[in-house]
Amino acid sequence: MPKLELLEYYKKMFERNIVLDFQGAISQDMLVGMAGLIRSKFAQESCHAKTVKRIFSTFVEMAQNIAHYSAERVKLKDRATDVGAGIIVVTEISGTYTITSGNLVEKESIPAIIEHCKKINAMDQDELKLFYKEQITSERAKGKKGGSIGLIDIARKSNHPIIYEATPVGEINSFLVLSVRIDEEMEIEDG
Repeated sequence: MPKLELLEYYKKMFERNIVLDFQGAISQDMLVGMAGLIRSKFAQESCHAKTVKRIFSTFVEMAQNIAHYSAERVKLKDRATDVGAGIIVVTEISGTYTITSGNLVEKESIPAIIEHCKKINAMDQDELKLFYKEQITSERAKGKKGGSIGLIDIARKSNHPIIYEATPVGEINSFLVLSVRIDEEMEIEDG
C-alpha cells in the first residue's frame, strides 16, 4: 500500500509544480547538501545565473531560520546540539519561483515576527538596503543568534513582499509559513 500513497504524493507534487521539497531536521550538513542540489538543479534548467543565486540564497536563509528558530527540535546522533525541523518547498510556474518554509514557532514570538515582516514589506529596495546596513551594524540582543537580517535579505533578493501566515498548533506553538516569490531574470541582448 505505501507505494500507491507515494505515487499519489508524486502526482500531487507534479500537479502543483513542486520542483523541490524537504521536510525534516535541518543540520548544517543537510543545508550544504541541499544548497548544492539547488545550485546544480536550477543551473541545469537554464535559469539565469542571477536567478539561481537568488533562489539559492533565499533557500539558505529560510533553512537557517528553521535550523536556528524552529520550536521543533531534533537531536541528531552525530551532533552535540539539537537542530530545528520544518519544511521547505520550491515551486516553479512560468519562470516564477516560489520558496515557502514552514515550522513550529512559540506563539509568543509570532507578533514580533509578523510586525517585522510588515515593516519589511512596507519598504522599497533603497529603504531595505539602509535597514539591512543598520541591522548588520547594530548590537545584538542577548541570546539572539542573528541580527534580524535574514528576512530583510530575503525581501531584498526577491523584490516581492514576504507572505506570512501563522496557525495555532496546541497551547504553546503556532505553525509559521513564510513564502516569497522570485521572478526569472531575463538576459537582455545588445543590438
